[in-house]
Amino acid sequence: MKITTIFIIIILLSKITLASTVAGQITDEDDNKLPYSTVYVKNTTYGVAADFNGNYFLELSPGTHTLVYSYMGYQTVEEEVTIKKNENIVLNVTLLKSDIIINEIEIVANRVDKAKSIMRKTRDNRRMYLTSVNNFQCLSYVKTSIEHEVTNDTINEAKDFETYLEKESMNLIEYIAITFFKRQNKFKEKILAYHNYTKKKPVGMQVSATMEYGENDIAPQQFHSEDPYVFYKNSTSGNFNFYKNLLEFPILCKQPLVSPIAGNSSLYYKYEFSNSFYQDNKKINKIIVTPLNKSSALFYGYIYVEDSTWALLSVNLSINEKALTLYKNFNIIQNYEKISDSIYLPVRTEIIYTIKDIEGNILGNTKIINKDYVVNKEIDRKTFNNELISYEIDAFDKDSLFWENNRPVTLKKKELNFIDKSDSIQQYYTSDKYLDKQDSLFNKLHWWSPFVGVGYRNHYIGIQLWVGGLMQQVVPFGVGGYRHKLPIQLSKEFNNSMVLETRFEIDYGFRNRDFKGKFGVGLTYYPKKFIRTYVEIGDFYDQINNYASFEQTFSRSNYVRSKTFEIKQRMEIFNGLYAELSYMYSNQFPITDLQLSPLLDSLFGEINEPIEFEQYTKSEVRLELKYRVGQKYIIKKNKKIIIGKEYPEILFIYRKGIPGLFNSEVNFDYLELGAKDILNLARFGEMRWQVRVGIFANKTDLRQLEYKYFRGSDSWFFSDPVNSMQLIPLMLNTNYQFLQANIIHHFNGSILNKVPLIKFLKLSIATGAGTLNIPQQDFYHIEGFVGLERVVRIKQQLFRFGLYAVTADNTISTANIRLKFGISYFNSYTNKWNY
Repeated sequence: MKITTIFIIIILLSKITLASTVAGQITDEDDNKLPYSTVYVKNTTYGVAADFNGNYFLELSPGTHTLVYSYMGYQTVEEEVTIKKNENIVLNVTLLKSDIIINEIEIVANRVDKAKSIMRKTRDNRRMYLTSVNNFQCLSYVKTSIEHEVTNDTINEAKDFETYLEKESMNLIEYIAITFFKRQNKFKEKILAYHNYTKKKPVGMQVSATMEYGENDIAPQQFHSEDPYVFYKNSTSGNFNFYKNLLEFPILCKQPLVSPIAGNSSLYYKYEFSNSFYQDNKKINKIIVTPLNKSSALFYGYIYVEDSTWALLSVNLSINEKALTLYKNFNIIQNYEKISDSIYLPVRTEIIYTIKDIEGNILGNTKIINKDYVVNKEIDRKTFNNELISYEIDAFDKDSLFWENNRPVTLKKKELNFIDKSDSIQQYYTSDKYLDKQDSLFNKLHWWSPFVGVGYRNHYIGIQLWVGGLMQQVVPFGVGGYRHKLPIQLSKEFNNSMVLETRFEIDYGFRNRDFKGKFGVGLTYYPKKFIRTYVEIGDFYDQINNYASFEQTFSRSNYVRSKTFEIKQRMEIFNGLYAELSYMYSNQFPITDLQLSPLLDSLFGEINEPIEFEQYTKSEVRLELKYRVGQKYIIKKNKKIIIGKEYPEILFIYRKGIPGLFNSEVNFDYLELGAKDILNLARFGEMRWQVRVGIFANKTDLRQLEYKYFRGSDSWFFSDPVNSMQLIPLMLNTNYQFLQANIIHHFNGSILNKVPLIKFLKLSIATGAGTLNIPQQDFYHIEGFVGLERVVRIKQQLFRFGLYAVTADNTISTANIRLKFGISYFNSYTNKWNY
């Protein structure tokens, strides 16, 4: 679509603006706030829900309207208002408790039977309405505001602009986009205008540490960099299509939500006829929806169904509070409009939610306006590629006047006041005064600085220096006993997003009076392709197995001395296919000639014996490929942001020991192939699996340090069950072929949610198994586990704690049972758990 056409469409969008509003608070007779009570224009499906504090905000066209205020268990109240253009009316309403529900037009003897009849016809027509839309495109406006509950007086007391920013409690994001949809839930957004008014947070202190523990991962690890309390990030993450049987939102509930009009919804909901009315000469039925299980991922509230067509015209639904994880309350109002025969699509969506934070409640509100639908017309097949969101070149450059002329909703007074200051805010955030302040905060010394580290940053030249504190410097279980380490990192980011990073590390062992250290420098010079060159040189004590068990990580059996030069080249060849080619030259020495700490023998016992071998020289080339099939991404301001993938992830590793190169004494070839995936089984939970096979195709001169090592099992810690075994020997390794397979299934409450009393504990079951086979060593291992898990929120992060009973049997030990404790975390950016 040409830019001129886009501009015309945006101008048309402004013509639907409603500038008149009615706002106020809904309370009961004891002045208690009624959260999520509703306000509707009488005999229409147009209305809003109040927020957690009973505050509502309703946009109206000029004229006389009858407003209906309601809350479950209370009498409805009707108020007639006459409103002029651009007028803002404040109207507070009190509701009285009542067990009587009055029907407005039609008195029905058996409201339950009538509701069943309406819902049966609605379910019968559900699939027709779902499949009638093969694709569409429309113009969308999205506004999200996040408000931390503080008083306006606190903000008004701010004496200067900087103090105002510190006290300001609101974040606001809005954008205009062309939204494309294709069956099978494929979305694409072309952002025409985007403005993030979100207040930036002071940096204070940052730590940029390189994680050496764990398996090597050449793909970028990206996390949510925006406000984690923003629910609606794009059309994919916030698509409430109630014509589908299940709606999957992992950030909301452990299980998929069952739609009130799903094919089997009668097994999950009770329906009651409320009343009927006429809107645009069409009879509309209002149905009360009540979940049969108060702890399951279900809705309660109202749905509006058009008589005779049995099409969904509106919903006003909340999610069972006991099924929510991060959120305290969550409500959605969605209005549908007839586009053509058998096609009804949402034109207005309002999402209202509350999150409990340490400092108080956080109130979220999202409005989505869709218009100018074009349905079931041919869309260029190149539109639906793996890029979920694209931005027009000038999308970030729209000024306040543009938004005033093209915003199709009326903003609250507080939102307008916040936006009025936005230009000053943006100017302030890019000013030297602000950046100087951030540098000063980063460079400031605190009482904790000696423990976590100290830093220096200068935004003028783009450098950042970090020196690790005592937590990184003190190494009580080093080779030979206590060692003292000094880690230093220095980085520089250029205007074109290129990043130069250096890393220096030196440590000293008091028992053997030996200095060891390494130095590395890397350059990321094409951010969109993650192209990075890294060079490292050093003489240090290196781990044989970087992914060893915790207790083995510190034992002497896992260390050798290595004098090394290494160069690595990483890049994304094409979308989803990552490659890293590295060359390592090293001189390997045993540590048997060192004075070793007797204390560590008593701590680690048999596993503390160093590996004995003759010193040798090695030249090794390593090629690693990782292909994330169907990887989804966003390009935003010259940076590629990875969202997720649709299909399995494939891994290939090739290692070659090159004889003779720089006097190399090794000669081997190693191949490894693996695949892993996540299977969503709807209400039955989620399954994760991984399979790996490896073989030494050539081992003419293969040393023990180059064997394939497996993660040994911890005594009590439940390690990632997809990537490791729970009950195998600590130093298990092989120079033969092997097969490893692992699987875990999280039921996400689908079993225990049906058990009385236990369901209130919010526990869920997980089960899985694993096998590791090395035929040439006559080693066969199989294990299984079952556990109880519970999701817990700590500040802005969700964690899943579990207690697991693990049993195993193999050819070198007898079967046993062990209890283990595990913890995993939820990545709110990718909407995935780490296992």
